[in-house]
Amino acid sequence: MTKYGNRALQYGMPQGFGPLLEQAAHLLSERWIRCPADNIHIATGRSGALHNVCRAVLGAGDVVLVETPTHGPALEMFQSYGATVTSVESDEAGLLPEALDEALARTSAALVYLLPTFQNPTGRTMPTTRRAEVAEVIVRRNALAVEDDVYADLRYRGRPIPAFWAFAPNNTVYITSLSKTLAPAIRIGIAVLPPDVLSTVSALEHGIGMQTSTLCQAIAAEFLASPFMAEHLQTITEAYSAKLQLLCTALGKYFPGGFRWTEPDGGLFVWVDGPPGFDADAALDRALLRDVAFRPGSAFYADDALLHRNTMRLSFAGVRSEQVLPGIDALAAVCGNYRESREGE
Repeated sequence: MTKYGNRALQYGMPQGFGPLLEQAAHLLSERWIRCPADNIHIATGRSGALHNVCRAVLGAGDVVLVETPTHGPALEMFQSYGATVTSVESDEAGLLPEALDEALARTSAALVYLLPTFQNPTGRTMPTTRRAEVAEVIVRRNALAVEDDVYADLRYRGRPIPAFWAFAPNNTVYITSLSKTLAPAIRIGIAVLPPDVLSTVSALEHGIGMQTSTLCQAIAAEFLASPFMAEHLQTITEAYSAKLQLLCTALGKYFPGGFRWTEPDGGLFVWVDGPPGFDADAALDRALLRDVAFRPGSAFYADDALLHRNTMRLSFAGVRSEQVLPGIDALAAVCGNYRESREGE
């Protein structure tokens, strides 16, 4: 308030608060996204940024192509706009370029939605070579990609790689936020938009929500400009990294045979594949009785969800370190007992 006075308490421009746009441009440059502040839009969180894009480009009956599996709430959002969501075959490196090419040859998709870094739910990261291959398809087919990149700063090992945007800047909407690194309640989403999409989003934002809270944007701008940002990131990445290691160790110690899981380089999730016949949706009820929760994998598939009921997503974000081992021990008992009961039928 000393710095900005009543400016921080007033209505602002739909595109965003000037000082935050400048800080956002600096943050993005560290991810190989070099664009003027004029291309950046501040939204109310990641979900607000994605809603803005959907309002700008989606209509009833449009097709959205997604990874297999993908972020569950995004599926619901696309469907709420009347879009048809279609899965594209993926592997441990993300979207398969040839599968994407075939899908775009069959239909003129309005969006291709991807989470290339520490994906939700699998935790996988698309390598640089795969990003270039997928980007080549996107550009050649003149498609529009939406890169959801909210976990990029939560890296625990390995070296950062360029955002997907860097490989197809004219065909990519880039979305990130401060919810996973600063605080969800601040509700700051950052989007880099092609000029035609940005003009539409700005007009819609002015007519619907005016703008994201100027006060929250001022807080975020000061935090990003301060030395506390780097200190805070170091603190949370060390804490999350330790919990991830605990989780993977516990899975190896307690989980029954036939289960496989990812060991991601960052992010907040571990993806578990159970043996054939294991039903994570049914196991959830038993797990809750032991005060353990997870998200069944069926929630992350656009189609054929019934074929993936043997999968589940584990999140260690809000769990205290001392809860990890007993929590996985309890979950392992549920999974083992349920598997045995199914095999005995």
